[in-house]
Amino acid sequence: MADIASAAGSLFEYFSPTKSPYYTIGIAASFALAYVSDVEGMGFWLTLAIPAYLVAALTFILSLKSINTLTPEEHAGQLRFARSTCISTAVLSLAYFGEKIAHPINRSVFIVNAVFCCAQIALFLTYNWAYNKQRLAEADRNYVQITLLTSAFLVDTSYNLSEYTKPHDPESFHHACAAAAMGLLWLCAAVFWVRKFVRLIHLEIRLPAAGPPDPLRGPDSNPIS
Repeated sequence: MADIASAAGSLFEYFSPTKSPYYTIGIAASFALAYVSDVEGMGFWLTLAIPAYLVAALTFILSLKSINTLTPEEHAGQLRFARSTCISTAVLSLAYFGEKIAHPINRSVFIVNAVFCCAQIALFLTYNWAYNKQRLAEADRNYVQITLLTSAFLVDTSYNLSEYTKPHDPESFHHACAAAAMGLLWLCAAVFWVRKFVRLIHLEIRLPAAGPPDPLRGPDSNPIS
């Protein structure tokens, strides 16, 4: 029992809403949007779906603008865990929802889901590789909750895509709209991470120190080895 309590305490520490408050709101809003997509009637659905989506979008914006209150040690540890969570959720979404979508008539939807999931896997595997070579250069934001929101948006997109492809589902249009809306949020998150990675690569690029001039090639020569 002590080991279980210790493991639960460690898990709660990684996902502590007191340190990363926005991801819990974003996950709740994502779940709400997926849940209400089965409501019959356009008017009823929009009344429930629009507030949920606005909460998800505004939460993501706030998470991008929020400052980091974690210590460097806390942030590094939680970010490693969050990146692993992003990879895990992408793999599971690819397999679980891909299996539900897989059918010749759903080929285009299957490809969209696979591209989104594989892109997230590749993105965060690359991040793991990059940060294994170099410690986090800066922690001006709480990147933990941004990674968790990225995963929530992907899962919601994949779920709604799978529901959209259900045969004879009268509310498939609602799921299609929800998948497009959450997919847009996921794309915004992916662009954020790509820009962050480009900045990381840029910081890694260093011009070699200037050496003594080569007397045989003139004073301006400084070959780069």
